[in-house]
Order: sequence, then C-alpha cells, then structure tokens
Amino acid sequence: MPINTNLVNFKTPEVKNTIQKEEVERYLRAINSKNNYYLDNNVAPNIYSVAQEISILESIWKMPDLHGSIEEMEQNVLMLVHGEQTMNFKRLLKFGETVETYAKIQSIIQKGANYILTLLAEHHDEDKNKISDSTWTLFIRAAESDIKKESNKLKNNQKKKNDKPKAEPEILNSTGFDINNDITKAYSKASNDFNPIHLDEDTAKKAGLSGIIVHGLCTMAMTMEQIIDTNLNGNPSVLDSITLRFSSPVYPGDSLEVKTYKSENPNTINFDVSNSSNIKVIKNGIIKTRS
Repeated sequence: MPINTNLVNFKTPEVKNTIQKEEVERYLRAINSKNNYYLDNNVAPNIYSVAQEISILESIWKMPDLHGSIEEMEQNVLMLVHGEQTMNFKRLLKFGETVETYAKIQSIIQKGANYILTLLAEHHDEDKNKISDSTWTLFIRAAESDIKKESNKLKNNQKKKNDKPKAEPEILNSTGFDINNDITKAYSKASNDFNPIHLDEDTAKKAGLSGIIVHGLCTMAMTMEQIIDTNLNGNPSVLDSITLRFSSPVYPGDSLEVKTYKSENPNTINFDVSNSSNIKVIKNGIIKTRS
C-alpha cells in the first residue's frame, strides 16, 4: 500500500473547458435546485467547478506511479474516502466563458496504517485571473487487517479523557431535503464523476459499504442550496468560501436535515447535516460570505 511521497507538488497540465448552459441546467436538475438566480444571471452554482476538475483530479489519484503498480492503484482507489473539502470563490462561473483548470498534489501524509492525500485544483479565466479553487482531502484506507492492528495499538496507548461536553450553539435555521433513489446516476452524468461506488452495488460492497452511496459533493451541493435559500436570501454570489468534513455515508432514499448555527462573526455560518437516524453526515461546516 505505500504511497510515493516523492510526487508531492506534482502538477497536471492545464485543461480548458467552456461553461455550457445546457450542462449547468443538467447539474441544477441533478441537485434539485429551485433557485432562479443562476439562469436569470447566466451563471453556474458555486460548486459547479467540481465538474471541471473531477477528471483531472482522478487522473492524479489513479496514477500507477503514485501507488507503485496498477494492482496497488486499483486496490487503493477502492479504499479511497473523500474526507474533507474546502472551496474558495472569487466569483461565479459564467455561461459561455472558457475556464483553465489544473490540479496538483499538495501533500501526502502517513497516519498509522492509512494515508492522507491532499489535492488542490485551481480555475482561471483566459486572462489568468483566478476564479476559484478546491482542496480535496482524501483518505486511503489500509487493508482491514492493518486497520485492526493499528486500532489495537491506539487502544493500548490511548489514555482515557474526561472532556467536558461542549455547550450546544444557538440554531439559526433548520431545513430538510430528501435524496432521490436515482440521484447517483443523475449526479454522475452532471458532474462527470463516475466512481463505481456510486453506481455499482458490488463495487460499493467490496469497498466495505453496505451499498451504493451518494457522492459527497452531491450532498454538499444540495446542502449549499438549502443554506443559500434560507440564510443568504437566494443569492449565491455573496458566498466566499465553504469548508466541511464528510463524516458518514449518505444513501439514496435518505432524508437529511441541515442545521445552521449562530456565529460571533456576521459573515460566518456554521452548519452540519444529519440523517433521519440523527447521525451527522457532514460535520464542522463553515460558510463565509462577502459583506
């Protein structure tokens, strides 16, 4: 399983894409967006940049040189987990504009028997002005036997903690949405993310899941739409950045609840997302807005 740490700072060539209205409309349908702002202003949702970068990022995490061999790559990619996401936005993407995108390996860290792979994607206009960037934190899980060994080590070395429970923050809003049963097919086509754990039951189970799971970025996009509608008066252009942690899988058919919390900073919205079993599927969510 060892990952080639010499590839830190590896950078892909730039890829050009033109933002097509029809493709943005398909993306909006996939995330069930009802916000008229996008089509009224000829712009794409903030998170739509992922459709431009996913194939470039995939070309990195599927490099045999990163894993040592094709066989190791296939096994490691099967055990790949999207853990955290941060996105910064200078402005919204416009219909008809050409966007230049590249990606690079920011860091590779070994943590116990696992590896943490951090990738950065950047988007620029044709004048080289930055439009947005995305930081992906990916966990490459070890084989089950290695995880158990590492877990036993941690249990033997870990001291008991008597942490005081944290006070519950004040809730600003609580809204809910349902995940359609066929959402993974629609989102795969709209986002260009065809990872088989979102489409094939057998592959998902080989990866240790109970079945097909929803793309983390699909859940993220639908959550953003809820917060934009409820907390930002339906105006996505004021969104400056978002960061969050994917803490539990989401499955087709799930019902989710988005809670936003009061912050001392008026330009910050804290949030999390839970399923009907009250399990948090997104934690530590933070949205920052422009004044």
